[in-house]
Amino acid sequence: MKTIPGPRGLEVLATILRFQRDPLTTLSDLTNRFGDIVRYRYGPFSVVLLNHPEAVQRILQDNHLNYGKKNSPFYKMMRHFLGDGLVTSDGDFWRRQRRLAQPAFSRKRLEALAPLMVQCTADMLEEWRKLPAGAVLNVADEMMKLTLRIVGLALFSLDVSAETQAVAHCLEVLQGQMTQRFQSFLPLPPVLPTARDRLFRESRRQLDEIAQKIVTERRAQSNRPQDLLTALLEARDPETGESMSDRQLCDELITFLLAGHETTANAMAWTFYLLSLHPDQRRRLEEEVGTTRAPSAEDLAQLPLSERVVQESMRLYPPVWVYGRISSAPDEFLGHRIGKNQIVTVAPYVLHRNPAIWPNPEGFDPDRFLLERPKGSYVPFAHGPRVCIGNHFAMMEARLLLVTIAAQVRLNLQAGARISTEALVSLRPRGGLPMTLEWR
Repeated sequence: MKTIPGPRGLEVLATILRFQRDPLTTLSDLTNRFGDIVRYRYGPFSVVLLNHPEAVQRILQDNHLNYGKKNSPFYKMMRHFLGDGLVTSDGDFWRRQRRLAQPAFSRKRLEALAPLMVQCTADMLEEWRKLPAGAVLNVADEMMKLTLRIVGLALFSLDVSAETQAVAHCLEVLQGQMTQRFQSFLPLPPVLPTARDRLFRESRRQLDEIAQKIVTERRAQSNRPQDLLTALLEARDPETGESMSDRQLCDELITFLLAGHETTANAMAWTFYLLSLHPDQRRRLEEEVGTTRAPSAEDLAQLPLSERVVQESMRLYPPVWVYGRISSAPDEFLGHRIGKNQIVTVAPYVLHRNPAIWPNPEGFDPDRFLLERPKGSYVPFAHGPRVCIGNHFAMMEARLLLVTIAAQVRLNLQAGARISTEALVSLRPRGGLPMTLEWR
């Protein structure tokens, strides 16, 4: 078996320092220098980065039982932020939670949420129409506000963004601290008697209280709204007949609230950025969507380019730019052997730019998704049994938002603006995305 290549000697420390400053470029450079399977260090941890579809397919699908989250130091850290929700749980507990939650994300339930998504977008556009000519919008912030409102209404029929600033503040504290801790040399959980750790614990406590209040009130209702919370509340495990406890419901609500708005908001911001840079593709999209009535879920079947535009945007700027697993037993792939308890990561930002898979990898070409591609080569929502449970929700939401906005307005990048990436918990435009409006 071949030894997994990677930095050696003093270069190990240099790589750690570079990763802290610019993780995306660092990982890209590592694959360019050492190949599609490379070992590097992240603080005290040895990490194997996989940039080959066969290797990605093996850990996420073909041998997924060997690659879990339970013992991963990164997911142990994340449990402090998200509890034991679907993102962080593992093993039998995760499988039970997945079985319980899956019916809430059925096609029928998701399509029933389409009018809500379109109406929230229409409300935002009405606010935009009140702006003076030439006004500059931070579209990244606008998408955050929009998707937070949508996910709150879809989850528990509550306009979170309007009801309380506490929710938005707590989410911002959790997201900011997750980023800071994951980027430190030695990621520490928020358990110390410091001001920062106390702020985290207070923010998490407030979110727990809000979620518990919502769950308690919903349990007492006889005529419950048909949102995702009701679906989770009424779900029964087909194998045991059990339902979720209040603690499990709260963890899932906070997980969906955090993951369900941040990722889609960033995907939409990058989509409008790319369309502004490629007016030819934007014209094609505008021809497809026209300037007619608000779209429905059924209309999306007649709008295939909108799907490819979102897919291509997430290829270049995947909201979840890196994720990992840890091996429970030795394994081998592509002539390399890894040991037990080895952290392995996939960086979709790097994988989606592998020139062996994606010709002209830096180009914006939605039509590349008309062609077949190897399994394990496109994984913005992960892959296999642990594919993101909200992937269909996110794609439907992204397409409905894109079509609704594109039918009425062009978003143009502000002249002279230079946009760079910021690899936080998700991939954001650094400093926001200043754009001007051009009504159609």
